[in-house]
Amino acid sequence: MKSIKVLRYFRAFFIVALSVSLIADGDRLLGKSVAPNILLVVTDEHNFRTLSCYRELMSKEQAEMWGPGAVVETPHFDRIAADGVICSRAYATSPVCSPCRASMISGLYPHQAGVSANNQVLNENVPTLASLLRDNGYRTGFIGKWHLAGGGKPEWAPERNGRFEHVQYMFNRGHWKKLGLSALGGEVAAKDSQGRPSYAVDQADAKSYATDFLTNRAIEFIEARDDSPFLLVVSYPDPHGPNTVRAPYAQMYNHLRFLPPRTYGVDDLPVPKWLGGPKNHALFRGEQMSQYFGMVKCLDDNFGRLLDTLRTAGVEQNTLIMVTSDHGDLCYEHDRLNKGNPYEGSARVPLLIRFPNGGLDGGVYDQPVATVDITPTLLGLAGYESGVQFEGRDLSEALQGALVAPNQMVFLRNAGLNAEWVAAVDDRYKLILSVTDRPWLFDSYEDPDELHNYYQRPNTRDITRRLAQGLREYQKASNDPFLQDSKILESLKRCLD
Repeated sequence: MKSIKVLRYFRAFFIVALSVSLIADGDRLLGKSVAPNILLVVTDEHNFRTLSCYRELMSKEQAEMWGPGAVVETPHFDRIAADGVICSRAYATSPVCSPCRASMISGLYPHQAGVSANNQVLNENVPTLASLLRDNGYRTGFIGKWHLAGGGKPEWAPERNGRFEHVQYMFNRGHWKKLGLSALGGEVAAKDSQGRPSYAVDQADAKSYATDFLTNRAIEFIEARDDSPFLLVVSYPDPHGPNTVRAPYAQMYNHLRFLPPRTYGVDDLPVPKWLGGPKNHALFRGEQMSQYFGMVKCLDDNFGRLLDTLRTAGVEQNTLIMVTSDHGDLCYEHDRLNKGNPYEGSARVPLLIRFPNGGLDGGVYDQPVATVDITPTLLGLAGYESGVQFEGRDLSEALQGALVAPNQMVFLRNAGLNAEWVAAVDDRYKLILSVTDRPWLFDSYEDPDELHNYYQRPNTRDITRRLAQGLREYQKASNDPFLQDSKILESLKRCLD
């Protein structure tokens, strides 16, 4: 595995060249003439194995989870990994839409941002990536799925919008396939028999299919540039289900022979109780994976259009790009679809970063990262000191090649108002404490399929204790009520003994 490579002298020169004195409260951007643009691309329910750049880091067995040759190529996403940094152990702080998005945009854990479950409203008093940059000279826009304004569906241009300025193409909820323009902004162009918005593809084309439509709006935003730097979030509803996509992507992968994952139908090993019972099993259907691959390919092609726009506009070198997702999709691993549990397919997400003017020089960051780290890290890479106390970490120096302290951890929790599980993840292990089962310890080196529980196996006691100590310190720092649940506390004490 490659390691982070950094041009240290260039980075030092860059920092000195951009440094300016701060105003009295310490909240000021670097000079407008050099402040970078920020493009944050968020996909929805995206399995990390569908990106070629991630498969290159894996064994063939892990890379081809759905059968030999059953892969989708993603050259445009791969460009970001090749020219920037790929985070090989990135995780959704809570692997469900709203809680993870709240952490992503605020740098706080879900319970601190007021969004522990889907369809809750982001706390208005929480500073966001948009509010901090907008107050300091950035033109801010959000295009696509927001899911932090409550139950509205689709609810275009929601009032509770995290203080983004341009929100006419922001919609609160839904995984719409066909979109169009209205007098006020966007609208769902597919309707059911009662005239209500529908998830139907409805013969959507290269202008009206949701991924294409939102990309077109993003291109307009970039091209309408002024003297201000911009923050643009493009939040695609794909590849979240329903697994349907426009032509020609709908037929593009029908020739592949999709097989169930190795972990599908394994009935001779204990199954974690936090996974749920057999009623949650999904019947494997290869045609669903063909459509999922088609959605990913459409996303990659449109991302390529965004990159071309940045280059044509002459802002590519000074644009900080991050690509990630709000959570994964098990895609039939462990007999499940979708997300909501701590398995890799559900909780692990792609995270790619490129910033040509920012000292990122191609490599793999193999320490754990969580979506709660995104806002402070983007601000750090942009050279902005907000003075806000984030719970997430500013990883800008680590990504630029600074020495990283050992035993880094990130902490995950279930979505919802009641405790079900919490987890600590380091660069190899994952410890899961739940209200329904004994502790589970996964070893990503020995068992990347996560089929076996290493808890209480020989030579794992110190590993378990270290991760449990991390969870205890996380609870003290964040006051997470899930770690005050009596059953989780009992498991925590057992791990610390």
